Amino acid sequence: MKNFYLKIKKRTNFIILVGSLLFASGAYAQTTLAAGDIAFTAYDSTPLAGAGDSFSFVLLTNISSGTKISFTDRGYNGSGWQAAATTESSITWTSGTALPVGTEVFIVGLVASTYNPASSTSTVNGTVALTEGTSTNGLSLSNVGDQIIAFQGGNGSITGSGAYSIAGINYFYTASSTSAGWNIGASAGPNASLMPPGLTGGTSAFYTGSVTGNTLAQSGKFDCSGTPTTTAANVRTTVMTLANWSLSTASVGQYSGCTFLASNPVITANPANRTICAGGNTTFTVAASGATSYQWYQNSGSGFIALTNTAPYSGVTTNTLTITGATSAMNGYQYRAVAIGSGSANSNAATLTVINISTTGSKMDVSCNGGSNGQATVVPSGGIAPYSYSWAPIGGTAATATGLSAGTYTVTVTDNFGCQTTRTFTITQPATSVSGTTVVTNVSCNGSSNGAINLT
Repeated sequence: MKNFYLKIKKRTNFIILVGSLLFASGAYAQTTLAAGDIAFTAYDSTPLAGAGDSFSFVLLTNISSGTKISFTDRGYNGSGWQAAATTESSITWTSGTALPVGTEVFIVGLVASTYNPASSTSTVNGTVALTEGTSTNGLSLSNVGDQIIAFQGGNGSITGSGAYSIAGINYFYTASSTSAGWNIGASAGPNASLMPPGLTGGTSAFYTGSVTGNTLAQSGKFDCSGTPTTTAANVRTTVMTLANWSLSTASVGQYSGCTFLASNPVITANPANRTICAGGNTTFTVAASGATSYQWYQNSGSGFIALTNTAPYSGVTTNTLTITGATSAMNGYQYRAVAIGSGSANSNAATLTVINISTTGSKMDVSCNGGSNGQATVVPSGGIAPYSYSWAPIGGTAATATGLSAGTYTVTVTDNFGCQTTRTFTITQPATSVSGTTVVTNVSCNGSSNGAINLT
C-alpha cells in the first residue's frame, strides 16, 4: 500500500486570494460535482526512492470548504467494479477551505503505511484519508499500467450507494485500447479498465496511449500547452489533448505547475464622454489593473474597429487616446479601449460630441446716402444655447445690429460651451445727391401761372 499526503499548488497568489474572498462568507457544505468538473494533470507510478506514487488534478469549477473527492484504482469490467484488494482501494480528499476554479491539487504518497501531510513543502490544504482497504494496503499505482477514477458519494467506495464517477485517467496500454472505451479486449485484471459509466473520453476521461514504440507510459504530465486560457472549458480541452502531455518511463516528478486560467485585467476607470468644438483636440483615458497594453477602438456607426496611429489619432495602444483636430463629421463617434494582460477586458464606450456652429443672416441696407438706418441679423444653430454676440466695428451684443451706416460688419457668435463662429455683412447705401444747373422763369403778370424751373 502507498498512503498519500496532499499538496496544493497555488496557481497564482491572485487566484487563491480571490477564491478565498469569494467563499469567505459562504456555507461550508460540500460542492456536488459533475463529470468533467475536474481533470487529471499528472500521474507518477515510478517515483524516486522514498517519494511515493502521486497524481494531480485541476479544479474546473469553484468548490466550497469540506468538499470530498474520492479516488480509486479499481477498474470497471463492463458489468461491475473490480473487488477491493491489496492495492486496489480508495482514498478521499477533503478540501480544507473553499478553492477557486484553476487550482491544481497534488496528492503524493510517501512510503508504505505512512501518512504525514505535515511534511509537505507546499501549502497543505485539506486532508487525505484511506476510505477503503487496510492500514497496510491501499491505493497504489502500478508501474505496469493502471487507472485512477475520481468519484463522489458511496461513502468513499466506488461500489457504495450513490457513488458516481466525475473523472478518470488510464495508462494501461494495449493495442486495442481507445480513448473512447479504454482497455477494450484486455484480460480482466487490476491493471485494466473499460470506460466507467458516466464518463466520456476527451471530456471527463483521458487515455495516455503509449510512449514511442508502444511502450507503457509509467508516468505523464500535462505540459501547460495552451495555458493560461480564459475559461474552464478551454482548460478542459487543452488538458484532455494527448499532444499536450509529456509521457515517460521514468518519474515525471511533481504536478504540472501550470497557470491554467488567465487573470483578466479589471477596468477601474472607464473613458468619459467628451464635448469639443470642431477643429479642437481632446483625449479619452481608461484605467485598468492587470493590464500590460491597450488597444483603442472606434465606432462611427458600423461597429467598432481597431484604430491606428494616423491623424487625427495618436496613442491608440496606450491608456490615453488623443484626438487632434476633430472634424464635424466625427460628431457622435464612440470610443472604447481593450485592456490586455493575461486575458483582456473591454471598457465602456464613450461618445465624442463635436460642436459645429452654423449661421444664416439677413440685412437691411441704408435708405439714403449718408444715412445710418442699416441693420443686420444673424441666426445661429448647431451649438449649445444660449448664444452671445459681438459685432465689430460697431453693432452691440444682440443678434441684430441696428443703426448701421454703409460698411462691413463682422459678428462673432459664441455658444454656451465656448465654441465660436463668425459671419460678415456688407451694408450699402444709395448713390450721392443729384447735382446740376437750374433756370428759373418767373410769371409774367401778377396772378399768372406761367412760371417755370428747369434743372439740367
